[in-house]
Amino acid sequence: MPQSSLTAWLKKPAAVPQAPKDTVSTDETARTSEKDAIVKALLPTPPQSTPEDSDGSEHATRTEAISWSTGSKANPKVTRPSLPPNVHLRKCTKEDIPAFKQMNSLLLPIRYPDSFYREILEDSLTNDITLLATWHDDPATKGKEKGRLVGAIRCRLFAHPPCSSATDASFSSGSRKDGPMLYLSTLVLLSPYRSHGIASHMLNVLSKRAVEDYGINSVGAHVWEANADGLEWYRKRGFKELGMEKGYYRRLKPSGAVVVQRDVSVLDFVGG
Repeated sequence: MPQSSLTAWLKKPAAVPQAPKDTVSTDETARTSEKDAIVKALLPTPPQSTPEDSDGSEHATRTEAISWSTGSKANPKVTRPSLPPNVHLRKCTKEDIPAFKQMNSLLLPIRYPDSFYREILEDSLTNDITLLATWHDDPATKGKEKGRLVGAIRCRLFAHPPCSSATDASFSSGSRKDGPMLYLSTLVLLSPYRSHGIASHMLNVLSKRAVEDYGINSVGAHVWEANADGLEWYRKRGFKELGMEKGYYRRLKPSGAVVVQRDVSVLDFVGG
């Protein structure tokens, strides 16, 4: 789905430990604790509605470190941990939407409109580049039982890396190749399940799928300018900082976003 402007959309472990049985809950104590843990969350794209809309326009994502091997001196090689046998990566279904909404409400400071979730169900492309991570205390139940939703990634596919004349940064200016780009809209992971490589594998699976099925040439995202950990997270995965988009997160102080992007490589065909 071609886009002329991003703002137009604004809309290790050696042994697998048993993860806590925490799940998305309406309990206010759990909600407050979880929100405190994501103050410096990664911040890709806001939903389509504007900041003035009642549905909100900005959002945060939370991930653990994703391990990419770039093989270049500029980006030291890091290893990708194995996915725990307790984790099942699968597509999003209608039955998952309530838990997905609740998880985003728990982790993200701004609410998404219902259309954000409807699109996952009604648009086959969006569904194909959305992935859920569920935890099964008994790995033998994977594929048989629903499991506990612990993470999710939702992307968009741009026909070309978007650019905006109103900003200081352009995705297309940082790519060696023109062509489709996988854009990270939201990536969330409950904090008790970090350090298992779950977010790493979610991104790897979707990147590999997007390369093979849609011929993407790059992967991009926005990162809140105050999120030093998030920026380092992307640097280690071979992403380049292309510049600053001022006023991107209007409800945050500071409000700027750093545009990050990396070109795809043979590494996107490895693993998954």
